[in-house]
Amino acid sequence: MNPKSVNRILYWALSLLPAVAIYFAGQILGSFWFVLLFLFYLFIYRPTLDVQRLLSLKKIEEKDAWRFFVPFAIDRLKYNKSLWLD
Repeated sequence: MNPKSVNRILYWALSLLPAVAIYFAGQILGSFWFVLLFLFYLFIYRPTLDVQRLLSLKKIEEKDAWRFFVPFAIDRLKYNKSLWLD
């Protein structure tokens, strides 16, 4: 496999596996921990992962990365194809 495919699969795994783990942790630990872990995933983990992927693909500049951490500051759908398929 070429490095581009490996990076894409790694991004998919790093995006989806924590969400599944959060679901099962919520089943075991309770709803409080589910909500807490989900908010961490939603507001810190995923924006960090998305910014790193877009920077490595050179789709955004480093000065624009902070916008991913502010809800509704950017149109995230604009970058979905780049994140998931490039």
